[in-house]
Amino acid sequence: MTRLLLDEMLPLRAAESLREEHGHEAAHVSEFGLDATADADIATFARANDWAVVTENVVDFAREADLVLVFVLKRSLPAGGAHAAALAELLDLWVREHPDPYLGAHWPR
Repeated sequence: MTRLLLDEMLPLRAAESLREEHGHEAAHVSEFGLDATADADIATFARANDWAVVTENVVDFAREADLVLVFVLKRSLPAGGAHAAALAELLDLWVREHPDPYLGAHWPR
């Protein structure tokens, strides 16, 4: 099953919800002390530890072709308190629909 590493601009609560409510292996970069870490270093960490990176940062991660990248734009999610739950639901559905994702960019709907 795909392991999801959420980038710093996404809510920690979404990673917690993915683990606690959906049973996925998910983490937030802050849980590894990687907040405020360069994107290239996050990509290196994800690659070395078999994580798919979930991020809004298309520009910096798009060139990472040998990594599973899940791009989610926060503006496509509900604002406020529903943000983390909506993101967790979206990612739960994406993981179930893509049990063995290809390397490269993915855009869950």
